[in-house]
Amino acid sequence: MKPPDAQGYALRDCALFNIQTRKKLAERLLISPSRLKRLTDGRDRYRCWAEPKKNGGFREIEAPLDDLKSVQARISDLLKRVNSPEYLMAPVKGRSYVDNAAAHIGARAFRLLDIEDFFPSCTDKRVFWFFNSVLCCSVDVAATMTRLATRNNHLPQGSPCSPILAFYAYLDMWEMINGIVERGQCRLSVYADDITISGAIIRGSDIWMIKETLYKFGHRYNRDKERAIIGRAANVTGVIVKDNALLLPNRQHKALAQAMRKRTTATSFKERIAIDRQIRGRVAQAEQITRHVEKRAKISTE
Repeated sequence: MKPPDAQGYALRDCALFNIQTRKKLAERLLISPSRLKRLTDGRDRYRCWAEPKKNGGFREIEAPLDDLKSVQARISDLLKRVNSPEYLMAPVKGRSYVDNAAAHIGARAFRLLDIEDFFPSCTDKRVFWFFNSVLCCSVDVAATMTRLATRNNHLPQGSPCSPILAFYAYLDMWEMINGIVERGQCRLSVYADDITISGAIIRGSDIWMIKETLYKFGHRYNRDKERAIIGRAANVTGVIVKDNALLLPNRQHKALAQAMRKRTTATSFKERIAIDRQIRGRVAQAEQITRHVEKRAKISTE
């Protein structure tokens, strides 16, 4: 399997590539061999709790303790230095949810898919495969990296290295999916567990093959969140894509207006501070879209 093309920093140039001993691994992770041994001794180094989901139910958060978290953050940083394929939008430095939506400007048809229970379905076997087969680390090193990055046989929700490893542990799957999309003359973007396909026409057979590929690798898509949109505006990761334009969703305009009105009736300093924080966040969202539109317009006139 050939890794995605990159300009400059390829996977083979990653500091985690071709590590053959635990001593060398400790050096690359900027820790001592004794600390590496301690972090992989089998003790549970996580705090866990259930967090409510927006649409009901609960998500288990598995947050690493500080000593493990710092090492996982180092793993994440090293992998994020690798140039990512164009279709990967998150977690990638310099790419945002607005860029994810902008990738589909001008499309007539959209298909939105969401992977269900994404991190729990990313297995330790696939993490081992990535370090051993793609990064060419020894079996011992790949096993050690897997113990550092996973908990109870999966990537934990709450680990700083889980988002980037969720992609690389299934690198071959994503390349297969991208191949299906490109052969259909469409565009793909992946924003964590959100998959967006767009084009002039999206064949049902291609979507079927994409779903089959997800199933083959142990993933399931959320049927309730699947959307098929033709000839009208689409909400892609919170940004409206309409013809050749990016727009802020109406609900965001309404929320900002409501916050502004609420600000005028706030009776306490603490309440005003909280509302101001909310307003700044919503204004920043709108400005991200505006800046992207202005940047795109400037490039088109140069």
